[in-house]
Amino acid sequence: MLKNKIQNYIILEFLKNYATLLFIFSLVIWLMQAIRLLDLIYQDGNTFVVYIQYTIFQLPKIISRISIVVFLIAVFWTISNLEDSNEINTIPFFGIDPKALFFNLVKFSLILTFILIFLRVFIVPYFNHKSKELLLGEGIGAFSSLIKKKNFNNPAIRTTIFVEDKNKIGELKNIIFFQQNENGINKIIIAKEGIVANVKNESYFISEYGIIHETDPNGNISQINFDKITTDLRSFKKKSADYYKIQELFFPELLNKFFNDKNIIQKLGSLSELLRMFLAPLIIPSLLLLISTLFLSKEYKINKKIIKICLFAIAFLLLFILEYLLMYSSKKIFFGYAVFFYLITLFILNLYIANKSFKNATI
Repeated sequence: MLKNKIQNYIILEFLKNYATLLFIFSLVIWLMQAIRLLDLIYQDGNTFVVYIQYTIFQLPKIISRISIVVFLIAVFWTISNLEDSNEINTIPFFGIDPKALFFNLVKFSLILTFILIFLRVFIVPYFNHKSKELLLGEGIGAFSSLIKKKNFNNPAIRTTIFVEDKNKIGELKNIIFFQQNENGINKIIIAKEGIVANVKNESYFISEYGIIHETDPNGNISQINFDKITTDLRSFKKKSADYYKIQELFFPELLNKFFNDKNIIQKLGSLSELLRMFLAPLIIPSLLLLISTLFLSKEYKINKKIIKICLFAIAFLLLFILEYLLMYSSKKIFFGYAVFFYLITLFILNLYIANKSFKNATI
């Protein structure tokens, strides 16, 4: 019973450190990304509500991407804390076998691995898909903020607007509005005044006192004078991508692309994403086996700090190699196979090193 309590205590210490670091790193990265994503308002014309929802939907992806690195840092942090408080040296007095202890920790790391796989396979794609769906489903809600005076503005695809003046409440003076639709019809609206109005969460561009000049694909020209005209902005397309990227597809869609898509770029892109989902998290048990040698061999105590630094550097190098292989797996199929063999070789090698260290274990 006491042995189980001690093992649970070590796991709980790790979980506290892991949760703390994951929260801090995720929050910092999320805030930095939220600042970068302000372009969704100022360049793409999305409303503030859409911006907030979109940034919140990015959290699962951020947590998923940094979870392995945070795991590595949390393990080293936990070991250092246990060593500093001299708690590690008391473990043998309770009759705990070091080998049994650390293989229990490896089993625990497998649980974390499967949780991360579940997160990457189901949760992250869902929120990625929803975030893209959010952008595609919303019209240009902040159209007025995209228009600057005395400047040629491009608030939407195939749309250019020039205004001579714009006051604080968004009223426009001397407007030139150019738009080309998908049928090749060029439309130019020249107006003395105008404003962007929001009615029931829909945006409309209201122009007053001007002319509409249209040219069809055959070169025929028509011209209409008007006192007031309203343009529905829902038909305007944002400049942001209007398709789902590989990272925004669900697991069945990725499988379908990999097996049935004839486009080699799409096929390799889906393979890379599948490898990130299923294989990349499998490096977690290997890292824990490697780190276990930090305080299981007699020799390490001679140069404790040097061994710590070396193992930490090696662990990060192993993660870097994995990321490198995953990145290039979207370009060549060879790197996809390399990821598989790299993880198997790494696990076997670290298992061998850990077993060798356990023979002379003196916690």
